[in-house]
Amino acid sequence: MHILIVASYYPTAENPVTGIFIEKQALALHKAGHQVGVLVTPRISATREQLRRGGFGSLRSVTRETYFPYDADIPVYRMHWGWFPRPLPPVVALLTGSAGAAAYQGYALAHGTPDVLYAHDTFYGGYLASVIGDKTGIPFVTLEHSTSYLEGKIIFPMQPRIIRRVLRRAAARCAVGKALAQALMRYAPEMPVETLGNVIDVTRFFPQPNPPAVSQAEPFRFTLVAGLKERRKGFDILIAALARLAADGLNAHLTIGGDGPLKAEIAAFAEQQGVADRVVFTGRLTPDGVAELMRRSHAVVCASAVETFNVTLAEAMACGVPVLSTRCGGPEDFIAPETGILVPPGDTAALADGMRRMIAEYARFDRAAARRIIVERYSEAAFAARLTAIFQGVTHGR
Repeated sequence: MHILIVASYYPTAENPVTGIFIEKQALALHKAGHQVGVLVTPRISATREQLRRGGFGSLRSVTRETYFPYDADIPVYRMHWGWFPRPLPPVVALLTGSAGAAAYQGYALAHGTPDVLYAHDTFYGGYLASVIGDKTGIPFVTLEHSTSYLEGKIIFPMQPRIIRRVLRRAAARCAVGKALAQALMRYAPEMPVETLGNVIDVTRFFPQPNPPAVSQAEPFRFTLVAGLKERRKGFDILIAALARLAADGLNAHLTIGGDGPLKAEIAAFAEQQGVADRVVFTGRLTPDGVAELMRRSHAVVCASAVETFNVTLAEAMACGVPVLSTRCGGPEDFIAPETGILVPPGDTAALADGMRRMIAEYARFDRAAARRIIVERYSEAAFAARLTAIFQGVTHGR
């Protein structure tokens, strides 16, 4: 089957993490034997990167991407014409739809007509897929990732109308989590939205033979992996909860894997709370570095106010590591009582209590069950099989 992914964003050489979950799905579908291409809607950051790399002479309305970090024949077409400031959705939609239809023609001429379009996020991959679908009759499937629906950030003119258009024209609609699916259905209640999740690399994230034990001599090691750029991740609540454990005399430490503009602020808050000596910042990690850090940890934690899925918790479970998370919208879909603890979001006392329970109940968590849940639902093979079934369903009879 020929699948054209229509992405709202996608990794670049300078920003390899942006949209990496879309890239992982492209690779999973490619490994499953499908012909896969990618068409990326315009983003000013990617265009600036193109200019830095090749100068004005390299800029075209659409560039064929040379950056792809895997040995896979997946053509990536990145749009540079059609961008407009996002607070004006009607103008963005008009320009993206017009420029994107032309970009699609270039892709199809070089690689043939896709059997199905697979759009990521309504703004504006989903919208562009609806335009291409209207013009060509090719069915499209959507997968929504955005936290905006859970954060109440659908606030710009015409956004609800665009959302309804995409949901009603799509042959199938998916979201990465149940809470996000329910939020989407408020705009078109008659259109069902399936929960899909994300791809987890279970060949990189795997358990170690001898997981860390709990002892009086060594601290209990909690780990948080996140970009240090969004306050909704709850860094302050987690640091404050760690301070409560310290006040109780519990020997618990926190390692923060990641980097970003909030690092100095988080470090200052740890100092203020009197736990600076219990908090370690690793800086930005490679995927292998993340996996190794998780395997050295007793538990991986999420203190977010909102998450549509949370890949790092799923990666931790693939490593057989117990997890502690707020009920923030996504982790509830895959954390079971035997694999982790869920607490209310935004509640320092509840998070501290969850950390105490994690330490006290550490021996009861089922590491094999944690990995089995992730492998069965979100491994490359499992994820590609579910997507393939959806694509076959919407193309049957064409």
